[in-house]
Amino acid sequence: MKFYCSKENMSADIAEVIRAFDPRAFEKEGGGEVRLTFSHEENSAVILLTYTLSGENPEYTFEKRVNLEQFSCDEEEKRILKRTAKIMVYDLMEKIYGFTLPYGSLTGVRPTKLFRDTKDAGADALDYFVNTLRVSKDKAKLIASVCAAQEGIVKKDGKYIDLFVNIPFCTTRCSYCSFISAEIGRVKKLIPDYVELLVKEIAAARKLISERGYLLRAVYVGGGTPTSLPDKEFIRVLEGLKGVGTEFTVEAGRPDTITEEKLKIMDDMGVTRISVNPQSLNDKTIALIGRKHTAADFFAAYEAAKKYPFDINCDLIAGLPGEGEEDFARTADGIFALRPQNVTVHTLALKKGSGLKLAGYDNVSSATGGMVDYARALAAERGYIPYYMYRQKYMSGNLENVGYCLPGKQCVYNIDIMEECASVIACGAGGISKLYVPEENRLERLADPKGIDVYLQRGEALIRAKADFFPDLTR
Repeated sequence: MKFYCSKENMSADIAEVIRAFDPRAFEKEGGGEVRLTFSHEENSAVILLTYTLSGENPEYTFEKRVNLEQFSCDEEEKRILKRTAKIMVYDLMEKIYGFTLPYGSLTGVRPTKLFRDTKDAGADALDYFVNTLRVSKDKAKLIASVCAAQEGIVKKDGKYIDLFVNIPFCTTRCSYCSFISAEIGRVKKLIPDYVELLVKEIAAARKLISERGYLLRAVYVGGGTPTSLPDKEFIRVLEGLKGVGTEFTVEAGRPDTITEEKLKIMDDMGVTRISVNPQSLNDKTIALIGRKHTAADFFAAYEAAKKYPFDINCDLIAGLPGEGEEDFARTADGIFALRPQNVTVHTLALKKGSGLKLAGYDNVSSATGGMVDYARALAAERGYIPYYMYRQKYMSGNLENVGYCLPGKQCVYNIDIMEECASVIACGAGGISKLYVPEENRLERLADPKGIDVYLQRGEALIRAKADFFPDLTR
């Protein structure tokens, strides 16, 4: 299929609607030509969509007029015109392929943010999602449930800030991972220098938060796998965060990195929340995706962690290679039976740079929808509520990732990141600091270098850059 759009700054996003129906639509011969053109007549924008399968005469022609006088700024005009065009293309793809998508014309990462913004504008968000955006009733209700669980937590206030610390090291690289992380055995010589600079960044970040009038909401140490660090360096990082007095999460994701010493260190330093992530309880699958632990190792690590007062999150993934609905159900049953405070159900996404993508794995499976439906029903049965969600490109079944929690156990950091309603000061290679601008409900971004070598070379210039980026709220 070929796709042409007269507005280049919208083309890539609109094309994602076509890819949602067929990830390889633009790689195949034939399939026709979709042409989208924008023009202006008096106070209206005219969007013309045509589809030509062969020859010169279009099989499908549809025109939509949008009143331009309703828009207060160019950004709003662009947003509405793009959304209108995506709906038009979605309706065409539905005719061509003969099926619907669970999220309709939506291709963005944060459907909950759009739902909340629609509701805040005084519209019936549920009706808009179902009847305008073509979202299924089931998914629209899921989105509404997530937003309800976030009531009172989403603040949208420029004084709130989160602190993110990135540890880009893992014991091995998972085959589905595309994060900028390194196998720790290959970069051992860089770890002392990395931690030295990171500790300086953390100290500067905490000073900035305190002196410039920000209120710290949450601390999140992620990666990578922070617990893959040697104990000496792990202590140094967490010592820099001791006494934050707020939600304090450490991703101890790999069960094979969780030791009694690591757990004691985290408890001593005031950590309140950790992740212990099996992804699957099928040993064959665990080995296939490149993780060096077993289901038994996960259960042992979980039982050890339970001795401490941490809230625990467990991740599992729907759509892993070789797994059917029964395999996934066994994992979900096993995880929810433990009653961790949080369970995050991911849908496998084949990201560029991941081992599965490079190996040519195809994650197009009709079974994945049944997997996430099973997890959702099981969560409700066990008393969990969906409290945050997000979507990614190239997800199996065009589905979603959902975080479930026991009532009152919502992770503030996860909500802030997904709803983009607070600033974030990020430390470490690949970290992205974000300044929330409440007047415009948007973020400005400042990225640290992704490469560890470049990060170390930049050194304290990174600290100065953040000092320039975040304004002083006391003035």
